[in-house]
Amino acid sequence: MRAGSITGAAHLLGLTQPGASKLIAQGEELCGFPLFSRVQNRLVPTERAVRLFEEAERLFVGMEEINRLVGRLRSDGPPRTVVAAIPMIAQEILPFAAADWLAGVDAQLFVTTRDAGGVLAMVTSRNADVGFAMSFRRTPGVRSQLIARSRVMCAISTEHPLAAKAIINPTDLQGERFISISRHEGQQQKIDQVLAAASVKPKEVAEMPLIIGAAAMARAGIGITFADCFSARPWLGQGLVLRPFEPEIRFEYHAIWIDGAPQGRNVQTLIAAMRATMRAQLQSFGSGA
Repeated sequence: MRAGSITGAAHLLGLTQPGASKLIAQGEELCGFPLFSRVQNRLVPTERAVRLFEEAERLFVGMEEINRLVGRLRSDGPPRTVVAAIPMIAQEILPFAAADWLAGVDAQLFVTTRDAGGVLAMVTSRNADVGFAMSFRRTPGVRSQLIARSRVMCAISTEHPLAAKAIINPTDLQGERFISISRHEGQQQKIDQVLAAASVKPKEVAEMPLIIGAAAMARAGIGITFADCFSARPWLGQGLVLRPFEPEIRFEYHAIWIDGAPQGRNVQTLIAAMRATMRAQLQSFGSGA
């Protein structure tokens, strides 16, 4: 699965190609179902094999993590704080907060990215000390804190006629090519409700749950989307503009954690650093906190 071929697998394992083939045959016999099918002289993993690989990878990663932990304990290294975050937060906000945070704590930072559901799962399973996501829904046993609200704006290519407007209203979007954002996380629903109330139907040409990716699509002229100063920042001044949208809509950013976690103090100082970073960026952008 990692090497993409029997030859590559044999090389990774230090075996001959027949030896690697024999291992696969033994694995299929133990599983009781085929792991690969042959298509044009290549082995293609079955759906069951893909699912098995994903679970096995978690186990191997877990064992590797235990080995690293033992190494840190042996060398008396600093404790590690594990952060799960949606990609936009990990890319656009966390690096600035982490720079200040790491300067004041004796800790090592490990960051993993997930969608909002994955962030929550990482925290509730105690595989992450703290998570950062949008529009958190109250969950038993999970603590949360609102760390920022940002105004939702229309993200538009500089070449689009609507870029000349100071404020965008729902009626401006009637029939316009439109890139929807995450319905799974509830961001697009907020926008859909406003558009439906105004009886406006833009022409949806793409769906990009990753807001920072939707902003990139808008920059490329594919259509109009909705973003805030965080998710649009990489493209501002590079062919993308943000225009205020009325009626006003807000995105919310939350920190989530489990009480009693070993990294409790470090978690709280990191949350404070994230909150301060986001508020400073909002004030710099001029949209307010």
